[in-house]
Amino acid sequence: MLSTFSIAAADPDAGEVGVAVQSKFLAAGAIVPWARGGVGAVATQAFAEVTFGPSGLDLLASGLTPTQVLERLLVDDPRREERQVGVVDASGHAATFTGAECFEWAGGVTGPGYACQGNILASADVVRAMATSFEDTAGRLADRLVAALRGGQRAGGDRRGQEAAGLVVAKPGGGYGGTHDRAIDLRVDHHDEPIEELAKLLDLHRLYFERPRDRDVLDVDTDGEAELRSMLERLGRIDPGQDVWDALSDYMGWVNLEERWVGRGRIDPRVLDHLRSDAAGVS
Repeated sequence: MLSTFSIAAADPDAGEVGVAVQSKFLAAGAIVPWARGGVGAVATQAFAEVTFGPSGLDLLASGLTPTQVLERLLVDDPRREERQVGVVDASGHAATFTGAECFEWAGGVTGPGYACQGNILASADVVRAMATSFEDTAGRLADRLVAALRGGQRAGGDRRGQEAAGLVVAKPGGGYGGTHDRAIDLRVDHHDEPIEELAKLLDLHRLYFERPRDRDVLDVDTDGEAELRSMLERLGRIDPGQDVWDALSDYMGWVNLEERWVGRGRIDPRVLDHLRSDAAGVS
């Protein structure tokens, strides 16, 4: 039994859908969250039927509404009263279901672009706090999903405590290399404070995998090139006579920042900060 609280949500303007979850259940992020770019997201929990994830996404892709998806998933399920499911489509329509046999407190709420649900919770305040935190938080979908988990935890969270958390965000072409939809897929399988650890992983994910906005990119002049060469030399990451931009590209691949490459003559400021910090650490 996944004693769990989760949120399935969409940001139609950004083209993102996702799920965030916290549970007193090992590796809950491997079971609960499902999302598909341009389609929607599903959270399946309580006595979780994992096939509801891919099946629910297929039903959304076929044109069914979230409410119709829940009806289709549950209609012939002999254990439906032990299930809990949240569904949102890419346009932000949402639905949630809690079976009558889920352990108290259990229930869910929906609002514009989200479905919050949980079972074995401290009280109904948990899902209400999740919804409020999601609505009141500005910024990107991933940040709002983490804020919802934090809000639920502050309101009492899972009555059995904390153990695992997960975050999935999907967007067409949003994944590594731009060839798939898995923009974010992070898990904390076992931790005393899994939500806060998940937030740390999200910060690292953005450093390594987020592509810089064009307006943030810096043009590099002759003095800047000289600084780059000096730092790369200090790190032993440039060969004698090697072009500084070729060496920078090699360095970025070495430290897993290749998604932040913006071409010759320009640099992402986060790459520059990382390079300066690396070089400063060399005695």
